[in-house]
Amino acid sequence: MYAKKSKMLAGALLAGSLGASAVAQAETSVTLYGLIDAGLVYQRGKVGRTDGARPQYGGDYQSRLSTGANQQSGSRWGLRGSEDLGDGLRAIFVLESGFSPTTGRSGQSDRLFGRQATLGLAHDAYGRIDLGRQKNVASNFLKGIDPFELDFLQATAGTAFSAANSVRYDNAILYHTPVWGGFQAAVGYSFEFDQDRTLPGAFENDEKNRAVTAGLRYASGPLEVALTYDQQFRHPSAPQPKQAILGAAYDLEVLKISAAYGYTKDGLLSGQDIDLVAGRNNPNTPARGTGTTNQDFTWKGLTVHSYLVGLSAPVGASGKVLGSYQRADPNKNLSATDVYSLGYLHDLSKRTNLYAFASYANRAAFVYGNKMTTVGVGLRHRF
Repeated sequence: MYAKKSKMLAGALLAGSLGASAVAQAETSVTLYGLIDAGLVYQRGKVGRTDGARPQYGGDYQSRLSTGANQQSGSRWGLRGSEDLGDGLRAIFVLESGFSPTTGRSGQSDRLFGRQATLGLAHDAYGRIDLGRQKNVASNFLKGIDPFELDFLQATAGTAFSAANSVRYDNAILYHTPVWGGFQAAVGYSFEFDQDRTLPGAFENDEKNRAVTAGLRYASGPLEVALTYDQQFRHPSAPQPKQAILGAAYDLEVLKISAAYGYTKDGLLSGQDIDLVAGRNNPNTPARGTGTTNQDFTWKGLTVHSYLVGLSAPVGASGKVLGSYQRADPNKNLSATDVYSLGYLHDLSKRTNLYAFASYANRAAFVYGNKMTTVGVGLRHRF
């Protein structure tokens, strides 16, 4: 009799446990996801002679062929989840880590969750608010307008539009409205986006590197339009770079066309300093400048007008052709950078695709004589 009651009690406890588990699963979800991108890349570049003081950087073309990682997309793994708090309110989080599949090393300067680390609240009627490290508005709102979706190395629209070059801010708070009739707005603020460049001992807000990011987009049917604005507030003795971008895309089904214009003042907002000859970062090369707001390309009075025209078209049931032309035209007696890019995607399944692309930059990094050709092929898998 005691054994029978024990079995009945155990069964009741098990049923209760399973029921509680089912409720928990219904209210809370956590997803493991990721992407791996690897292939080969060929680069051929030449650095122009900008002055007589550094003639070692001018001269013949140099080239290399190597394994290429993160060409179509940055490789990553991550966790995202939500908990139903009732009345349409949800707690949400994203933890996303970048890495190189060719070396196994972490990306974003060896950060554990360098791509994104956010916690927030979302409501169907009131929108979403996220706190933590995350991308700025331009790097999200303009992704669907650039035929290369702000990726493919030099082919990304981020080459000419620095605010859309995967800008990530630490210590940020970002709010997105719900989508109303195809319209959505977003606004964010970073209290200290670059601690490494903050003045030693800084305590007050105006002594820290801060940033504002905002945007408005419309996406409905074949039309997508985005307007974004970004400004960085560095310590008082430094310039305050800013960029406004207006872009649009229209899908004709047989062809999708894109166009964008950007106006930059007082410096570039993102990127990397590049050595076109050695193919690696080098702070001494005159090729510096397609990148981070530094002493060479962040100064008061610098303006850059940026332009993009692009297209994409399906090829059969599994392929797509991409193409774009972009130009960044600065003042200060610098040379305009022109970038011509062409690509092809081929789906092997819903999760796996092949890609190939080629991109040529003339007067790269605003330096006359700088030239860079990049050709890449690869395989991308999402899980």
